[in-house]
Amino acid sequence: MRFLFLNQYFPPDPAPTGIQLAELAEHLRSRGHQVDFVSSGQEYRRKNKRGRLRREFKALGTILSGGLLGPRPDVVVSASSPPCLLAVATVVARRHGARSVHWLMDMYPELAVALGEVKPGRLSRFIQSVMGWGYRRADLVVTLDDDMAARLKTAYGAPAETIHPWVSEPMLDAAENAGATPEEPWTWIYSGNLGRAHEWETIVRAQALIEQGGSPIRLRFQGGGPSWASAQALARELNLRRCEWKDYAEEAALPRSLLCCHALVVTQRPETQGYLWPSKLALAMNLARPILWIGPVDGAIARSLRDLPGTGIFAPGCAGEVARWLLATAANGSPGTGRAMGGRQHRREALARWSGLLEGL
Repeated sequence: MRFLFLNQYFPPDPAPTGIQLAELAEHLRSRGHQVDFVSSGQEYRRKNKRGRLRREFKALGTILSGGLLGPRPDVVVSASSPPCLLAVATVVARRHGARSVHWLMDMYPELAVALGEVKPGRLSRFIQSVMGWGYRRADLVVTLDDDMAARLKTAYGAPAETIHPWVSEPMLDAAENAGATPEEPWTWIYSGNLGRAHEWETIVRAQALIEQGGSPIRLRFQGGGPSWASAQALARELNLRRCEWKDYAEEAALPRSLLCCHALVVTQRPETQGYLWPSKLALAMNLARPILWIGPVDGAIARSLRDLPGTGIFAPGCAGEVARWLLATAANGSPGTGRAMGGRQHRREALARWSGLLEGL
């Protein structure tokens, strides 16, 4: 079979969605299939907020023309970036008489409405109708967790398979070979993109409470993103003295940078529950460090994290409870244990499930 993968980014760009698609493509090639890629040619970390809409439209146009003009595929596989890529993929699939498979990683326009980027009204309803057209014509939709599958079913009546994200093989290798021990003083870290869907105020205010109590615990932000400047401004307002700001870590160095800390924080704004799945969570669940989750406490992610030893699960705004959990975890003196969200076994099982679904179309 010949597969055509459509996404805004592909390696060597470090976008997590592109890395997952590339590994799936390599797995399909190992099974004797042909795989072609069409991307926007844009860079994941060079986002211009002011020109975002134009950037996304340009990406859709580039992917549409590349998909229409390329070799005829048997199956078109699309992800969710840029928004409305499913509509482009549906056009490409129909033009070639191919089957359409959508990997739902971010649910638009619902996510944009939840974040206030798009107001409820004619525009959001129009985008929903376009996406509904694509979902109804898809031969297969795959979501990242049960919350996302439920959202899709409620909004569009579309059934879906669920396959949890996995950690890439190079990242697993880097984690196994990191050989890192936690630094002193005791440090907790938020690493990766600090986007509009990520809760950050609770993190900063929890650190302020810790510092007010005289503890030497240190907070480290590593990465960047649209909310980076706002988080820094609040840290300055609260006069934080033990809060660090570092640039993105290179992919190969990321596991070591996390293992040099004592606890890993992953966040999500509750209004985005089921509309996305934080990509940084998969790696965190495979490292021997306790995870601090600040987000929906009654969703699929929280349910999976409750099986992990030493995990802290808190709703946004509970800065006092987060601070107490951090102080208790630091006093315990143990780096904790990460779970097998699956590691290599989960990666093998997820890729095998994907290939089984695709080859069965």
